[in-house]
Amino acid sequence: MGVMDTWTRSSGLDGSRTDMSEDDHRGRVAPAGFPAIARLRFRLRALDPIELPEYAGSAWRGLLGHGLRRTVCVTRQPTCAGCLLTHACCYSLLFETPPPPGHDSAGFSALPHPYVLDIDPRAPRHHATGDHLDLGITLLGTAIDQAPYLIHALANAGQLGIGRDHGRFAVAALHRESAPGSDTWVQVYDPGTGQYQQQPAAPLTPPAPPAPGAVRMHISTPLRIKRDGHFIAPRDFTLTDLCHPLHIRLQRLAALYGGQPQPFEWSRAAPLMDGLALHDCRLRWHDWTRYSSRQGSLMQLGGLLGELTIQGPALAEVWPVLWAGQWTHVGKGTAFGLGAYRLAAVDDAA
Repeated sequence: MGVMDTWTRSSGLDGSRTDMSEDDHRGRVAPAGFPAIARLRFRLRALDPIELPEYAGSAWRGLLGHGLRRTVCVTRQPTCAGCLLTHACCYSLLFETPPPPGHDSAGFSALPHPYVLDIDPRAPRHHATGDHLDLGITLLGTAIDQAPYLIHALANAGQLGIGRDHGRFAVAALHRESAPGSDTWVQVYDPGTGQYQQQPAAPLTPPAPPAPGAVRMHISTPLRIKRDGHFIAPRDFTLTDLCHPLHIRLQRLAALYGGQPQPFEWSRAAPLMDGLALHDCRLRWHDWTRYSSRQGSLMQLGGLLGELTIQGPALAEVWPVLWAGQWTHVGKGTAFGLGAYRLAAVDDAA
């Protein structure tokens, strides 16, 4: 069964529910009816030499957040707690993410943010004056309408600079991917005209191939997932450790940002994990230390990197969740761009 077929069994492409039998709910790890998604790529031009840290996701997140707060905050309160405008503020929606009125957030220390930074760990850290560098960000659901605020915030933040020497930069352009996974990018903002072209929000229905017999997963930024309160080491990694938190993340993103979460119980899907196997697992633990200005201390944010192959008769059942996770990331630190992975079908002949 193809990805598109599998997706439409769980929710209509227009956001409407489709009929599902009790057997469908019991046997299929269906993703939530997902909100719209917009993948954006800022093209920046260095005005000074720029030296980025080892992993730039934290620096970009901090710079963008501070720039946005300075841009949109009208109350000038020191914190967002108790602010009258919490549920109407662009900064609060993206970076503080309060629970909507009536939403039950019990048992969760923080709600998932409606964005993910897309950081290429292979990108150069050193940029000379005049060089171009890219910053990717994926917006989900209701957050898509906030893109013009991000443009303005990043342009202002560029005057403050980034990196050890606070190298300044300017926004040269903004592109949007025409459809998730298409790798076709259309310019939607030109600083010369100052105009932003709002594009129709595309649902998460990338042109995926049918579910393969085996798939290779490449984890490109540290994957931080816990079991029993401890981060999972390479030797202890299982598919349940990946699929369970990913399923929860998709459900909660759908509930918060314009999708339709499925009435689904993980206990019914857990037995499917027995029908999957890991092969050629080449995972390693990567340590990453960052300084938190909010906490005033160093933080250890290591996680799993590497590759593994997934195969088995149940792969078609969990395929929608795995495929969707390429755009949402999974685990802790997704706001910094952590937990990123890509999938590639394994040639049966190989």
